Amino acid sequence: MDAPIPLPGFLAATELCLDRVGGLTADERRIPSGPASIAFWGLEPVAADPATLILSRVVRTAGGAVSDTAVAAGVRSRPESLGRLLPPFAAVRGDASGVSMVADSMGLRQLYHSAPGAEEDAVMSTSALAVGRAMGAGLDDSAVAVQSQLGWQLGQRTLISGVQKLEPGAVAHLDATGVHLTRSAPPPLEPISIEESVAEAAALLRESVGALLDEHPDAVLQLTGGQDSRLLLSAIPPSRRRGLRAMTLGVAGDGDVEVAARLAARDGLVHEVHGMGSLENITPAEAWELTVEAARRLDGMADPLALAALTVAEGAFEQGVRISGLGGEVARGFYYVGSVRDRSYTRQDAQQLASWRMFANESVESAALSTDFASWARDAANTAVFDAVTAGGPEWFRATDSLYFRHRMQRWAGVTDTAVAYERIVVNPMLDENFLMLANRLAPADKAHSRFLASLQMELDPELGRIPLEGRPAPVAYAQPGPLRAVSRSVTSARKAARKVAQRIRRGNRAPAGGIVLAAKVAEHWQEHPDAVEGAALSGFLSDAWLGEVLAGRAQPRPSSVAFITSLVVAAGGVARSGTAS
Repeated sequence: MDAPIPLPGFLAATELCLDRVGGLTADERRIPSGPASIAFWGLEPVAADPATLILSRVVRTAGGAVSDTAVAAGVRSRPESLGRLLPPFAAVRGDASGVSMVADSMGLRQLYHSAPGAEEDAVMSTSALAVGRAMGAGLDDSAVAVQSQLGWQLGQRTLISGVQKLEPGAVAHLDATGVHLTRSAPPPLEPISIEESVAEAAALLRESVGALLDEHPDAVLQLTGGQDSRLLLSAIPPSRRRGLRAMTLGVAGDGDVEVAARLAARDGLVHEVHGMGSLENITPAEAWELTVEAARRLDGMADPLALAALTVAEGAFEQGVRISGLGGEVARGFYYVGSVRDRSYTRQDAQQLASWRMFANESVESAALSTDFASWARDAANTAVFDAVTAGGPEWFRATDSLYFRHRMQRWAGVTDTAVAYERIVVNPMLDENFLMLANRLAPADKAHSRFLASLQMELDPELGRIPLEGRPAPVAYAQPGPLRAVSRSVTSARKAARKVAQRIRRGNRAPAGGIVLAAKVAEHWQEHPDAVEGAALSGFLSDAWLGEVLAGRAQPRPSSVAFITSLVVAAGGVARSGTAS
């Protein structure tokens, strides 16, 4: 924890608490704010209001950019209104009453605070690690359990005991009596027909993408062989597509690259393909340094191997304004399996979903955990998933929609998006609050098997809708009822089942691109420097016998286990575990 905080940000606390923390970075500055102060680094205050810091490079609505002056006025008078800005967005402001911070309605931009109401050690920050450092806190056993099975966090819990993430749509205020939250009630979700939703969503995407290209003609479309980026391409009038810049991350011969290249050639896009970058030639020490730095940027709460590999790849080409399809998953029933009709559910349903669709991807190998912790961690993670599902209501498919929207998007996609937000401007039109509400108002059957998104595709550009997706039928097959749609459902379900069965047979999980190479090099570094992963902070979580085999070079850890251990090392920062948070 003595390492500098790697991302631009702030920490607000009393002067006494700030003095206890010491210098967070070399360029730290402060804004006095009544009973507290805002220490900040890597940021410039708003010119019209030096007490306001904007914490995102995306400051816009579907209609276009929002001025810094308007943001400052919003934080000062109506901070809850700023939640409607396109995610990821956040801002903080200090005045005589204290410090207020606000983020977008999804909670995609990660902000953290100490437990509400606690007068002592009241802290708010862009960094969970900085809040933990200010509080002198250690690891949260329950959060470690969830991360060992899931690879990321649920709800507002963090790896640090007593440190919470700011809820979606909430405003936090720090004053002399502690941190206080003002929560906004979510709008009622009145049902909507698929026809109405498609028409409104099409108009919104056309407006949003058009306004972005008006302001940034050189913006780059992140184009894949999938459905979401094709929707964004379809929202651009054909007359504006020729000469549009597009990029695909992959290598020649990949199905994704081939489909994207065909679309680009068809519409006259300037298409670039960028590889993942060479990881073979980096040293074990460099691999460890890259992975640790990535874990710090993620606050220890997502896969640092994936981010480290992406960082190497992105460093090889120009950064700038990107148009991304993140958000489409919310509108397709990500966790749906089988026939979709309203039904209730039990704890066993949630446990099966967790085992089949969630734990299979990023859980650590069971041998890596100590015997006592492994059994307890699985139960604790299952309980956390069930609690997250039940918070979404009594109907199964709507509850799983909420699980994806309010948990996976917020705590998995959001933490990764936050980690790269200062390197490039990534605009996600399908994260607009109005688009998300349209998706959430639909009946699950209208979202299942990509029916809504495919219908939206046919509304925006039916010709593009007749071109097959990478490894799947064309969107028209999902949009139209009849035998063709039945075939598309079968193909989608079969692909999902095959992937999961293959994972179970090989008793492994899916490594991120570059993850296997990086994991092997990191393990080699541990063997040369065992002190990197030995110590009281990890004691009780890991199996001493398994770790001994890894350090002796007789066992190769999974990438998920390397990611988990690195995250714990960074989150602990030399502080012993402090127990389970309430």
